[in-house]
Amino acid sequence: MLVAGGGVAALEACLFLRAYVTDNDVDIDLLTPNQVFSYRPLSVLESFGGARAWSMPLDRFAADQDVTLVHDALGAVLGPERAIVTTSGVRCPYDLLLVAIGARPTPQLPGAITFRGSADAPLVSRLLDDASDRLRPRIAFAVGPATSWPLPLYELALLTAGELRARGARCEITLVTPEAAPLELFGARASAVVAELLEARDVTVIANAEPLSVGEGELRLVDGRSIGADRVVSLPRAAGRFVEGLPHDHEGFIPVDPHGLVDGMGRVYAAGDITTFPFKQGGLATQQADAAAEAMLAELGLPIEPQPFSPVLQGVLFTGGEPTYMRASVGDRPAAGSEPRAYSLWWPPSKIAGRFLSSYLTVRAGAPRAPEIRPASDVVPVRVDVGEALAHAGRTPS
Repeated sequence: MLVAGGGVAALEACLFLRAYVTDNDVDIDLLTPNQVFSYRPLSVLESFGGARAWSMPLDRFAADQDVTLVHDALGAVLGPERAIVTTSGVRCPYDLLLVAIGARPTPQLPGAITFRGSADAPLVSRLLDDASDRLRPRIAFAVGPATSWPLPLYELALLTAGELRARGARCEITLVTPEAAPLELFGARASAVVAELLEARDVTVIANAEPLSVGEGELRLVDGRSIGADRVVSLPRAAGRFVEGLPHDHEGFIPVDPHGLVDGMGRVYAAGDITTFPFKQGGLATQQADAAAEAMLAELGLPIEPQPFSPVLQGVLFTGGEPTYMRASVGDRPAAGSEPRAYSLWWPPSKIAGRFLSSYLTVRAGAPRAPEIRPASDVVPVRVDVGEALAHAGRTPS
């Protein structure tokens, strides 16, 4: 098997496959130009006193999972020949191929600070320092029209408000979004909780507003309005990657069926941000990878009935105070969403809620767990008489 990619979907697929087949049964090659896996969702904390986002060498992962790491990139797929050509010109055959190469983060709001991860954390740090030195600075956080996963921008807005308040700086912070309500994709209850968090931090929300561009001291909206803003922060849009030999839509994303099988191709699957599925988020990418890996194992002849991708959106919002865990269906008939809470809706508590990847990263690889506040009702006090317990076991306490 050949897995192309070095991100969330690729690693989840490798873990899923290895849960069913050993290296004596199936060889797995992981094709990626990356040297490390970066835990990108944690990068929002770097500008606010957090450590640099955690990362893991991919050669460590490959050795641990009996996967052969190939440092190269996918250049073309030769479907009829069951082979790929790398960008360096090497031809590699495959029995089954999973394309999980992700999307390209691309700026979408001219004039704004585009936060893509750790590399842009210094820009946010400078924004905080500049705001601390100015008289009532105006900062806008703008959700662009092509942003399908706006949660990190809400985190940046909340953390910025909390940090500047702690520094004693008076500022005007605005969050502009095309959504009808804050983080509405998680349902009405979660949206109301997020709105309360923003209000408590004095963050003004302007909903049903699509940002257009940034001018001198203002953020222009598509409807002709403008909002006073000395600095604007936005998120990138996900841009596709055109790979020769694979079908794509006009933006470079790969169409797949509910099991991740690439349209019109045999034995070629795709998962994660590179697919046409509109929501680009790590937890959803792991769910796509699980569906594809399961179908690939069935194609190998394992007695498995592969289940289709049934997306459930799970996310934890870092606020600078209590975290907020949220969950909602994003299928054809979205659910209202579960009640948000300050402790994890999945295990282990993590920014990436993946079936295999979450536990691997936090338990085996040593990645930081997401914070949570367990309710007192969850704690059951237990008293044990050690002497009595050892006596029952026929031992004497030392």
